[in-house]
Amino acid sequence: MTLWGVSSAREIVIENGKATIYLPSGDGEAINGAIRDLPEEGGTVILGPVFFPVSEAVVIDRDNIEIRGISEATTLRLTDGANCSVIVVGSTDTPVARIVRNVLIQNIVIDGNRGAQQFECTGGPCDSGGLAYIRNNGITIRGGEDIKVDHVITHNSRSGGIVLEKHCRRICISNFESYNNEFDGLAAYETEDSVFTQMKLHNNRSAGISVDWSFNRNEITDSLLVENGSQGIFMRDSLENQFQNLYIRDNGEQGIFVAETREIENSSARDNRFDRLVVTSNRTQGIRINDASCVGNRISNSIVSSNKLENVSLALEGILEGADTVTQ
Repeated sequence: MTLWGVSSAREIVIENGKATIYLPSGDGEAINGAIRDLPEEGGTVILGPVFFPVSEAVVIDRDNIEIRGISEATTLRLTDGANCSVIVVGSTDTPVARIVRNVLIQNIVIDGNRGAQQFECTGGPCDSGGLAYIRNNGITIRGGEDIKVDHVITHNSRSGGIVLEKHCRRICISNFESYNNEFDGLAAYETEDSVFTQMKLHNNRSAGISVDWSFNRNEITDSLLVENGSQGIFMRDSLENQFQNLYIRDNGEQGIFVAETREIENSSARDNRFDRLVVTSNRTQGIRINDASCVGNRISNSIVSSNKLENVSLALEGILEGADTVTQ
């Protein structure tokens, strides 16, 4: 009998009409096998409160799949020299083969073991073909819709903590901590209509949050972005996003950096709303609006103070609405 009273770690149990596989122990290969064993309509894989070594990415490229651990006791750790993401949600083909929908990842700690990885991308130099288009993140979401990540910790990844790319919609990331990753705690590209809340993004070597390439109509709320190597928030090509209740301090460069992508036409960050922010003690500017094309952004009900070089730095006077009401 296993920890849960089933006769086999790969036995499928039907609970309330839903297929569940309990995996008390194993490795990444066993997790992938359990995902494949679920019926066509999907189901749940529940991981035991133990350490799971991962030598090849856990790939969720099917709809209606849940992967759940047992609180922070369930840890997926990349093995030495694996050089891959720990979890990939979506297609591993580039361009992505199809949109993957209705996936939940919950109650898991992910250790990217970055000191023992030789490459930022899967198997070798980045973008050289095949899997090398995929960065070695804690979690990579590629072409996903209605994906939820809840109560997850990612750290020590060779690239980013969680990265969204290849057209993601309605992603919800909550109760998420990300630290000590080589690049950003959270990065999102081609991502729309999504919610990011209750996050603690700290001590990453680049930004706490990095958004670019059609990051539109998203909500980022109730989060802490502290002591990252560059910015608390780095943003370009980002439209109509809401940033609320954020505490941004002690980052290595700006608290918030807003810009355009110089190589791409019409790629400025515009019409974003910043409300109830505290931006303090960052090592250059609290907020830097870097390009005159970044119009329509507004800040309100916030405190921007005690940043080392300047609290608010603007490419064009008046370009950030409300800036004169928040600096101290």
